[in-house]
Amino acid sequence: MRPTECVCDYDSWNPVDIAAGLPLCFHPSVMSSKNWRAAVDLTGRLLTAHGQGYGKAGQQSSHTTDSLQLWFVRLSLLTKLNLFQNAELEIEPFGNLDQPDLFYEYYPTVYPGRRGSMVPFSMRLLHAELPQYLAKPQEALDRLHNLKTVCLAILENLEKGLAEDGSMITLTQENRQGSLKLWRSRLSRVMYSMANCLLLMKDYVLAVETYHSIIQYEPQQRVQLLSGIGRIFLQIGDVKTAERYFQDVEKACQMTGSQPSHTTCVLMNRAFVSLSQNNYTEAHASFTEVLKMDPKNPVANNNAAVCLLYLGCLKESLGQLEGLVQQDPALYLHESVLFNLTTMYELESSRSTQKKQALLEAVACREGDSFNTQCLKLL
Repeated sequence: MRPTECVCDYDSWNPVDIAAGLPLCFHPSVMSSKNWRAAVDLTGRLLTAHGQGYGKAGQQSSHTTDSLQLWFVRLSLLTKLNLFQNAELEIEPFGNLDQPDLFYEYYPTVYPGRRGSMVPFSMRLLHAELPQYLAKPQEALDRLHNLKTVCLAILENLEKGLAEDGSMITLTQENRQGSLKLWRSRLSRVMYSMANCLLLMKDYVLAVETYHSIIQYEPQQRVQLLSGIGRIFLQIGDVKTAERYFQDVEKACQMTGSQPSHTTCVLMNRAFVSLSQNNYTEAHASFTEVLKMDPKNPVANNNAAVCLLYLGCLKESLGQLEGLVQQDPALYLHESVLFNLTTMYELESSRSTQKKQALLEAVACREGDSFNTQCLKLL
């Protein structure tokens, strides 16, 4: 009987890195060790020092750019820990993030001459995305549409020669171009979130349309976006449509010239099509070609090992995954890899518990609070 529990990764390896853009007090000890719960506690103490945080509910307080950045970090950490209800409760007092005390103009003595919102854009995006994690995807989609409308309005103002808020303030050409670039990237980020939310709702038609519309704002991502759309169709079983998208990817690669990342993308697409057709020999060959160009590619390594398993080479497959975990645990102590590895242990022997416990010890030494130990199947 074929071991159907092993998973093949269609999505890119994309671990969340909250550490980017954090206040200096978080670097490097707390974040590099992935002690997310300790980091949450630290944000509480820092917010208390700002007159907010623990025991301050319902009391008047003044916001600053630093305090709002701390709130964003705290909410991001709670989301990272899958504590979505806690995050929702803590962000609720902020309302729609447009209350008067969240603007620079509310504090003229502290921020003389400054205008606009102090709320980080990433915090607004997190506020919009949060409901989808609480089984309220339509509410998340509504919030994201509002953000998209704001981004489009600001871009329209900038293109008309106005300031972001529509005022007649004169901007230098350099500043205007910088603002256009910034708000286009923000619009793209919002649209990515919208597409992901639509995927969660299983509205594949609108999700694909949204990914298509991103290409006009990020033409340099055309190859990756078309590949992603093709992999969506693979996951829903429409192989023919996926193949058409992958052909478009190859044409796009030919137009832009040969780039290693594009070549890798084409080979991965071919491998995934072979996987969807249960052609594990061809899939393994394509993943092997990828590894010749990018030996540390975790998705290719993981899937190549799965292909070996489906080809009946359990010993070789097991040896490949074990070798990867031992050689580079920082990269390969990942839920997908360990799920496959523990499945292979179960196929290899009825006494697999000891090896699983050894993996648990390795995870305990290196991974943080958010690691999902269910992938080790110890229960």
